[in-house]
Amino acid sequence: MQFAKILSVATLPMFLFACSDSNPSSVPVSSSSETPEEQPKEEIPENTPDSLLKPITRDFSTVWSAGDGSVENPYQIATEQDLKNLAFYVNDSSMNFRDKYFKQTADIVLSDAWKPIGIFGSNPNGLGNRPFSGKYDGGLHTISNLTISDTASYSGLFGLVRGATISNLVVVGATMNVGSYAGALVGMADSTVIESCGAQDVSITGRDRVAGVVGEGAHVSLKAVMVSGSVTGENSVGGIIGRLQDGSMDDLSNNASVKGKSTVGGIAGSFATSSKSDGTIAEGEGFAQKVFNYSSVTGTTGVGGLFATLSNTKLEMGGNHGDVTADASGEERAMGSVGGAVAVLSTKSSMDQVYNLGKVTVQKLPTAGGVIGNAKTNVVATNLFNSGEVAGVATYLGGIVGSIESEAKLESSYNKGVIPNENYAGTIAGKGVSTIVLNNVYFDKDIGGECKVFGGDAPFDINIPSGTASADMKSAAFITQLGSAEGVWTIDATKNDGYPVFAWFK
Repeated sequence: MQFAKILSVATLPMFLFACSDSNPSSVPVSSSSETPEEQPKEEIPENTPDSLLKPITRDFSTVWSAGDGSVENPYQIATEQDLKNLAFYVNDSSMNFRDKYFKQTADIVLSDAWKPIGIFGSNPNGLGNRPFSGKYDGGLHTISNLTISDTASYSGLFGLVRGATISNLVVVGATMNVGSYAGALVGMADSTVIESCGAQDVSITGRDRVAGVVGEGAHVSLKAVMVSGSVTGENSVGGIIGRLQDGSMDDLSNNASVKGKSTVGGIAGSFATSSKSDGTIAEGEGFAQKVFNYSSVTGTTGVGGLFATLSNTKLEMGGNHGDVTADASGEERAMGSVGGAVAVLSTKSSMDQVYNLGKVTVQKLPTAGGVIGNAKTNVVATNLFNSGEVAGVATYLGGIVGSIESEAKLESSYNKGVIPNENYAGTIAGKGVSTIVLNNVYFDKDIGGECKVFGGDAPFDINIPSGTASADMKSAAFITQLGSAEGVWTIDATKNDGYPVFAWFK
């Protein structure tokens, strides 16, 4: 059966053309415009025959070989044509498949240039945003050879999803040369769960909000996601996601090289969390845990091994292994920071048990740090360590933090990474103000011997961290000095050159 014979736009009931989605930032409510399969009774005139009150249904038995869309018997996706059929009904018929289930039953190799499932914006027929809102289970199968090469935005296997769940799926060998809002799996996601998914050996080039898996997300949960290959963009570029506004991250790993201009991170360009009216954060949001980067991250300004910026968000158990480079030498006046893990830790954010092993290189930026580039007012950072070299030229350059602002706390942390012996470079921080709090913070004096502890003037009324010999830092006594809760730190001669690591460090 030819796909064109399944259902043509000309034969669709006219009410389908009103079933558009024009709000890209909120969760759609159930209505006739969102569920064209059922016509609400309140819109039907009185005295209508009972035969006309029955829900309008679709027979998909000729579209997908098996299934009825229920959780017990999902529609089965086994071929490229099955995927194209799904794209057709979402994009051209504006059927979002909310509360419908799909199960991929075989590996699929795409042969044609791909048109994403779900569209942001209007099509020639006047339909507005058309998201996919169903449950797609990849069945631990792959989709290979996804190719998109045009200037369009909202690109990926799925272009726009809202209220969806995508799980157990790996996109392999995707090649994308596109516009903004681009990821191998999803261009733009809203109120969506993405779990146990991957993007393997991808090559993605775009503009803004570009990443290996999701270009941009709002209220998105990312769990057990991996990426490899390369990602190149301009602004808000990430290995996993370009930009996330509200949501969560758990067990993410990036092995893709990431390149951009501003707001570039190995995991995400930026992750910000909104507070509710009472100052709290929505349950299940506002945290990133077990996030790791293993490849290079390169940009001009705002560059971090894990995140370029974290705002009102908690980061726990994470680490960077790749080299992080921020080169603003070609800019007339560059602003911003670079950090081995996070470039800017913004107000109300916190970090705990985070490390950097990669080399941090900077040219002509205000601040650079081994773990954090700039720790803003009132942030809390505990249990950090830096083992990577920090090199180059910045106004303020620090072994752990480039700049620490007022009321910020840095506790139970150490630096053993090499830093330049220059003005405004410090073994702990490039700059700190008198109202910061430092507790149990150390550096290896055999490595940073002649360097200042603070690159600029030392803050008043604080205990200046002291240098510790390499051998002493590798002893059990030093773990006690760090002052953390029992079980946070350990020493293993085969890890980190024998210096303390976290108990979970591999």
